[in-house]
Amino acid sequence: MNAGNLINSAFRLINVLASGEVPSTSEQSDALTTLSLMLDGWQAERLTIFTILRHGSTTIPHLFPFVSGQQTYTLGPGGNFNIARPAKIERMSIEWLANPAQPLELSLEMVNEQRWQIVPVKAITSTLPTVVYDDGNYPLRNLSFWCTPTVVSNVVIYYWQALSQFPDLVTDVEFPPGYFRALRYNLAVDLSIEFGRPLPAGVAEIALSSKSVIMNMNLPVLEQRVDPAVIDPKLRAYNWISDTPVSNK
Repeated sequence: MNAGNLINSAFRLINVLASGEVPSTSEQSDALTTLSLMLDGWQAERLTIFTILRHGSTTIPHLFPFVSGQQTYTLGPGGNFNIARPAKIERMSIEWLANPAQPLELSLEMVNEQRWQIVPVKAITSTLPTVVYDDGNYPLRNLSFWCTPTVVSNVVIYYWQALSQFPDLVTDVEFPPGYFRALRYNLAVDLSIEFGRPLPAGVAEIALSSKSVIMNMNLPVLEQRVDPAVIDPKLRAYNWISDTPVSNK
């Protein structure tokens, strides 16, 4: 679907257009700006993001290699890791290339500024880092690794895939199932405010329910864990449904 059809459809929901009518050039331009702003807001919501990308492995062309002795790397357009700046990084790993045919992926602990501050000596080198601090800066994130690695390895980054933007009124843009209905009705809500039109009964409810559908679809599966100190070490796990330990036997 292209932005022009989406905008016309949303306009009809709030009675700016009748069937078969088309908006003026200025109305289309204003509506496209509203659509872009709405999608920009959705970029910052985890449950409107439909996939987490894994970037930086040897299986794809864009590698994020370490430079021996370099601790901090920029991520973003033109940075050391030259990709579009993601809204959020979920997790990071090291891909150790001691055996290039079978690279070993090792998780990195992501720390906040408080944890990074209490690292007393930051300029320490080691074979591989175990910790990374992402300062969240814009337009380039700064990723600082501790300890500074001295062997050949890559960084693997798991981050939110940005939602596609509509570049103009006529270019078709694809979304997963459920998105276009949510876009149509939520755009109608925003346009009713932009153009000072009353919102017809039912449009707000469908906007909410259609967005809830895609948010439920994107809801991460959470893994619940139990502190090992509260269960017998001979037991493998704890069944929270039955409220009983699970034996190894």
